[in-house]
Amino acid sequence: MSSYIVGHLPEDQGPVTSIYKEVRKVPFSFTSKKNEAESAAEGSYVYVIVKEKEGRKNIFKLAYSYKCTECFRKAGGKWLGKFDYKNTVEYEKDGELKLLDPPLAITDSDFISWYKTKALGMRVIPTEYESVLKAMLV
Repeated sequence: MSSYIVGHLPEDQGPVTSIYKEVRKVPFSFTSKKNEAESAAEGSYVYVIVKEKEGRKNIFKLAYSYKCTECFRKAGGKWLGKFDYKNTVEYEKDGELKLLDPPLAITDSDFISWYKTKALGMRVIPTEYESVLKAMLV
């Protein structure tokens, strides 16, 4: 089963740590990619990344991961006025949440190169790069 990566957009939700209270209750993420959102909801792990600026340099950080079991399309609109799908965890299911507070900088240069060259939105993580993220959660 594939795992997925999705970016947290502070301009839409504020700093990632500001949503941690909600995430601790029921982990979630947003995307507009239908195929990825629906596939992730079949029990895949979703890794949420946040991009921060330090001077002129972009720093990518791992904020949290969870096991996704549900995908919703908002009736009559978009999530946060922008996203078509919300991935989350079914009621009373274990989302296997791993939350980093504060988020940890990703230092693997191969991972960063791969991540920077991919289109925005949710996407499948190659196995070798998922292992980089898993190691950060131990």
